Amino acid sequence: MLLIKKVFTFLTILSAFFLISCSTNSENSSPCKESTKNDDEIITSKICYPEKSYTITDFETAGLKKPKSLKADAVDKKTGERITPEATEVHLGFYKSTMGPKDIELRFYKNHQDALKHGVPVAEKTISVPSEAGGAVKGAGTFAKSSYGAYAVVGNVIMLCQVQIEVCDELVSEME
Repeated sequence: MLLIKKVFTFLTILSAFFLISCSTNSENSSPCKESTKNDDEIITSKICYPEKSYTITDFETAGLKKPKSLKADAVDKKTGERITPEATEVHLGFYKSTMGPKDIELRFYKNHQDALKHGVPVAEKTISVPSEAGGAVKGAGTFAKSSYGAYAVVGNVIMLCQVQIEVCDELVSEME
């Protein structure tokens, strides 16, 4: 129940932010808007280019390397629910950022509104899951994994960014 309240509160704040940002007209405004920060004031999500629609080719052209197609309709074995509800495609690749090579997962939706409605709650859940450091088995049933510390909603795509938002920022800037 607490998770539902947090998701509802987040979506309410996100909607208010989106309405305010759409009504603001500034010549120097960035195409990406900060939407949330964590307790340490680190940016954990942004919304960029709500009017655009992208394909995997756009990201490859901008520098995403070796994107591997994942099942968009994959189901969580514990809950039986879709991992990426309403996603049309999911790809995992890496980007050679100024911070070194970092994983980026792309979840494509029909449009920006679907990305906000169906993708943001799942992205929030994904970045809130603690990860193990290292790279080896940590104990029975616990495995190390790539840590997504932030996400960006870029047009019709949810970008999960390894470690921090700047990784996605760099790739998005190559698409401008």
